[in-house]
Amino acid sequence: APNIVGTANATAAGWGNLGGGVTQIFMMSVLFLPMTNSGIAADTAWRVAMQVPAVLFIITGISMKLLCWDTPTAKRFDVLVTGKTQKPSMFDYVEVLKDPRVVVMIFQYSACFGTELAMNNQLATHFRTYFQMDASSASTLAGCFGLMNLFARSLGGITSDVLFQKVGFRGRIWAQFLALFFEAIFLFIFGCVDNSQPWYVALCVLICFSLFVQMAE
Repeated sequence: APNIVGTANATAAGWGNLGGGVTQIFMMSVLFLPMTNSGIAADTAWRVAMQVPAVLFIITGISMKLLCWDTPTAKRFDVLVTGKTQKPSMFDYVEVLKDPRVVVMIFQYSACFGTELAMNNQLATHFRTYFQMDASSASTLAGCFGLMNLFARSLGGITSDVLFQKVGFRGRIWAQFLALFFEAIFLFIFGCVDNSQPWYVALCVLICFSLFVQMAE
């Protein structure tokens, strides 16, 4: 329904992205550290740990191909249903980019989801090297960024739905703008936190930053 589409989409996608936070903790605390503690060399343990998600990806991919439907009403999607007589070509994607609204939306999403990917990739290293933390603690703090998906992305969808009900589609645009604006503010503040301050100062700013990143998504 139009009045809850933001909440529904945000919650489903947010719980999917929750894996970004869980992975930070799982890879280090459940796989890597137990292996090194049992005597396996760090280089070998890290490579062996990577095999676990690799196998899970293969199983998930095969399961989706064999068990999942493309749409709620059809096992395989057919472009003829949409009235098209042929599949989209590369030129169709180029044609879409002629619309400036599409280009703006690309930059919007890169500013939030792209930021999340970059942070998930670098946060553990940042906490470990900049604040001189052990690997387990650093990965736990880094995981807090992704764990905010548990509710923050839904909060963005709820905010968008509420503003939509009050002022129409312009309300969704305001919700997106405010989330991106405060994301930028807290990213700037996070960059200003140096290692002369306690690690929990960086964590508090990171949580506020993550809140608006996920809301923007």
